[in-house]
Amino acid sequence: MERNEKKNRERRCAGQRAARAVRAGCFLTALCIAAACGGRGREAKLSKSTVELTADYREKGYDGGTAAAEDAAFQAAYLDFSLELLRESRSGENVMISPASILLALEMTRCGADGETLAQMNETLYPGLTPEEGKEGAKALWAVLDGETGVPDQVLAVADSVWIHTNDTFVPEEMFLRTVAADYDAQIYGAPFDETTRSDINRWVEAKTNGQIRDILDRISEDAKVYLINAVNFDGKWKEPYEQRQVHDATFYGAGGSETTVSMMYSSESRYLSGDGVQGFVKPYKDGVSFVALLPDEGISLEEFLAGLEGETFRELLSDVEETEVETGLPKFENTMKIELADILSGMGMPVAFDEEQADFTGMGYCTDGWNLYISRVIHQTHISVDEQGTKAAAATAVEMDAGGAAMMGETVILDRPFLYAIIEDESGLPVFLGTVEQL
Repeated sequence: MERNEKKNRERRCAGQRAARAVRAGCFLTALCIAAACGGRGREAKLSKSTVELTADYREKGYDGGTAAAEDAAFQAAYLDFSLELLRESRSGENVMISPASILLALEMTRCGADGETLAQMNETLYPGLTPEEGKEGAKALWAVLDGETGVPDQVLAVADSVWIHTNDTFVPEEMFLRTVAADYDAQIYGAPFDETTRSDINRWVEAKTNGQIRDILDRISEDAKVYLINAVNFDGKWKEPYEQRQVHDATFYGAGGSETTVSMMYSSESRYLSGDGVQGFVKPYKDGVSFVALLPDEGISLEEFLAGLEGETFRELLSDVEETEVETGLPKFENTMKIELADILSGMGMPVAFDEEQADFTGMGYCTDGWNLYISRVIHQTHISVDEQGTKAAAATAVEMDAGGAAMMGETVILDRPFLYAIIEDESGLPVFLGTVEQL
């Protein structure tokens, strides 16, 4: 496939072909050495054609994060990004996204961006923050979620990986690989990008989400050079689980006038939320995570409520908890969704990253054939199951880089009509998962 201004892109991608050849040879030599040593797989059983190179790029070890996740400016930016994603992802059906997973996958991608591509990504991911403030916030968010993935008893865990096409037309930047390994504990793999690679990536994601996310990749693009993957897994037990006597049939009045009989779980909680046109409650899990439900007032549709909800308002609502008895009803529900976010993210303010002619990811690697690296797909898949014992939820995000151009003494909140929910990490107050229930 021909590309306009090939010589200019060759200069942007690498510079001297001799230098590219040396670096390509070094990378392929590293692959051969790692293959001879057998590589190493963690949890997921990968094919012999995939070689892990993580140790080669982890000189200083995982950097951790800072207290930036608790900074009000980062929280506001993160919530604005999260709510805009949720609004744009809704299609009249139940939706759940993990803004944390999406942001962390794109932040790894941003580590290789430059110029206008970097500027647009920064403004979209961290509105109102500088690139350094955004980076520190993302690292802190990672640290908040940090846990050992693939372990059944782990409540909240996160994992990252970067997959590099092992051919002679793409040479990754060592600084990029060292950054994602140090800042996000990313596993780094070299792979042939064939059907075995697709299976390996899918197995990696399945292992990191304890089987909740399967087959995130339906295909490997013939022009793909890099995949950047994030997985978030949550398995939380209610601090006070529901007993069978607390579960009764009830009617859920869905969007569009539908009526469905559901299993409604009733309980008395002690944390009540209220704001302009909305009320809700907080129900804690055992280990520093809480379920938050927000029910728009009668006469206000969920769509109307979300349209006017800003990040700062959401943050203030969550921080202004009233300690009072509140009788609640939470329907049992389960939902799985898969969505491609390229058009949504482009519309949110970062179109250059998806433009095969204009995208600038030279910090990620060099294309020796003169082609340009750009984001071709951002695939996001989630699953949630809420029942008497607790909640299981997981999300994975894959960024594909192609080359080419009521109570007697208190309140009552019964979720028997469309509502918004979030799974919040208590210390930071940030939502790891965010969703809506509109039909049951």
